[in-house]
Amino acid sequence: MKLGTILSIVVATLAVTGMVIAFLSNASPYVTVAQAKASTGDDLHLAGEFDKATLTSDVRAREVRFTLVDEKGDRIPVIYSGAPISNMGEATKVVAVGKVEKGTFLAHRLLVKCPSKYEGEVKPENRAA
Repeated sequence: MKLGTILSIVVATLAVTGMVIAFLSNASPYVTVAQAKASTGDDLHLAGEFDKATLTSDVRAREVRFTLVDEKGDRIPVIYSGAPISNMGEATKVVAVGKVEKGTFLAHRLLVKCPSKYEGEVKPENRAA
């Protein structure tokens, strides 16, 4: 084999290895409330339903507060700081991205799932004559 070919293979291998390491070090796991409370990470993805009765927002402070309930039924207060989410009141599922501090999940990003956004249009039945 020529030296150029060997060098190209080594460089390509190092590049792929570097990308895999970068991806794995930046990957954020989905966690439960219990795991989030035990973690020291600051980019955790906490998924669950939010208790609509606890939803409050302060437009001036750019802050939304609610209680998130995970799949195990554990609850945690969430404070989201950022641009208001327009369809928050319609959401059924929420993914809060952030960290736990003093028993509260401080989210710097929210992902919401609204059922109406994913439902198809209801088609009228075809009637045979």
